Amino acid sequence: MPERVVRNSDLLGESNELSDHSFFAGVHERRFASPEYNSTQLGTEALKKLLERNGVQASELDMIICSAQLNDTFSPGVGTAIQHAVGATKAGVLQVDNGCCSWISSINTAKAFIDSGQYRKVAVVTVTNFVSRLEDFQKTPESFVLGDGASATLLVAGEEPTVLSVHEQAFGENWGALRVEPDTVDAIDLPFWAGGSGPLTVKFNQNMLARLWAVTMEQLPKAVSIALEKAGVENEDVSYLFTHQPNESYIAEWRKRCGFDDSRAYDTLGHYGNMFQSSLPVTFAEALEKGKISSGDVLTFATFSHGGELVASMVWRWN
Repeated sequence: MPERVVRNSDLLGESNELSDHSFFAGVHERRFASPEYNSTQLGTEALKKLLERNGVQASELDMIICSAQLNDTFSPGVGTAIQHAVGATKAGVLQVDNGCCSWISSINTAKAFIDSGQYRKVAVVTVTNFVSRLEDFQKTPESFVLGDGASATLLVAGEEPTVLSVHEQAFGENWGALRVEPDTVDAIDLPFWAGGSGPLTVKFNQNMLARLWAVTMEQLPKAVSIALEKAGVENEDVSYLFTHQPNESYIAEWRKRCGFDDSRAYDTLGHYGNMFQSSLPVTFAEALEKGKISSGDVLTFATFSHGGELVASMVWRWN
């Protein structure tokens, strides 16, 4: 995680509060990466730590699957820069852009490479270096839920599979419901490739938020049920549920609809906020480091992307 801590109470001051912004409630502090780190540096730090902890040389990696929000340039992405920085000279690189579903999509892809026998060691890297780069957007309460962070996950061929099931589904009818795009300039909306376009922002309105709630409250619990059925696992056998973390209301309602109480769920919303594709792996890593996870535990992960156009869930048996 980046070292710089941003506390929402400092931004609000004594006379302001977020009572009219319930969508952004539940976050007390977050981490900002930029300008201390660009996305390449953040992803490189995460991957180096992963390899050191597991006693794996970078030259042993067959593939690095990388997802970043935002990359350091429009094109190319940061995957090959991270590959070079860690010295993974034999590894191929694949960039995945599935928004908040990217980590699960990448795990699923890595699993397919390993199950096919093509690769034995695959690293999955997520980088979120977003809100700290958008200085204008930082001034709005809508930004107060967002934080930066990075993760690295190692998948290795072996006899005891960790990933029991993955479910991914697209709902293209919801495309564009939530967008990252340039802010309006002089009452004109210009595309990001046009000269004179405004700074990037996330645009919210009440109709969109209402639709997002309705869509994700149906999609995510259903995805969890499908993943559990694919894995042949009953709800009561699951030790922990990890969901995406847009705000405290979403987290609480998803747990209720999925049949989990707080004792069987874990989140990092209060101190890390919403880190897009990095939320699930960072939250799992913290739970693991705090001793919440034991060998043999069954774990369920679930998330959605943007306006609900993608949903993903998976089940692990931690080995």
